[in-house]
Amino acid sequence: MLFVLEYLPIALFFIFYLLGDIFLATGVLMLGTVLQIIALKFMREVITPRHWIILWMVLIFGSITLFLHDEWFIKIKVSVIYVAIALFLLIGQQWKKRSPLQQFLGEEINLPDFAWRRLTYAWVIFTLALAAVNLYIAQYMSLDAWVNFKVFGTLGATLVFTIFTGAYMFKHHTDRDKDAEEIE
Repeated sequence: MLFVLEYLPIALFFIFYLLGDIFLATGVLMLGTVLQIIALKFMREVITPRHWIILWMVLIFGSITLFLHDEWFIKIKVSVIYVAIALFLLIGQQWKKRSPLQQFLGEEINLPDFAWRRLTYAWVIFTLALAAVNLYIAQYMSLDAWVNFKVFGTLGATLVFTIFTGAYMFKHHTDRDKDAEEIE
């Protein structure tokens, strides 16, 4: 259920883009993202900083898109979100001297500090690369090409990168129980 809820706003965006236009799709994306947060609260699920960043960026850039009737703003929203995620990871790593990924996943996954740092920097580079590619496609390609990249390209790239992240975590995972026994 959470998987469906996670991707429902973008799926609705794509469907309403095909049925209507970018402005209808933008309005549906805004509504879908608000309903996603409400549903997460109702289900008593954790709403992460990523959810809040996406909500506010969708509302801000979607509103500007609809008010000015200019598709450019919804197109750059994607890059702004990826840059915000990269900054969140970088600032968290530098300020707290602990990976934000470790803060979110450290209870479930035990990795050495160097592995958490590498993963954090890898995600920073990945999100900045997606931001740059999105800007390029938004600027130089058709609206249809951008929508397809937004829906399928970024999700596909993120899925592949997440698989590689999981493999890296598996490679460096240490067993907490084994570590506790060695200390005793």
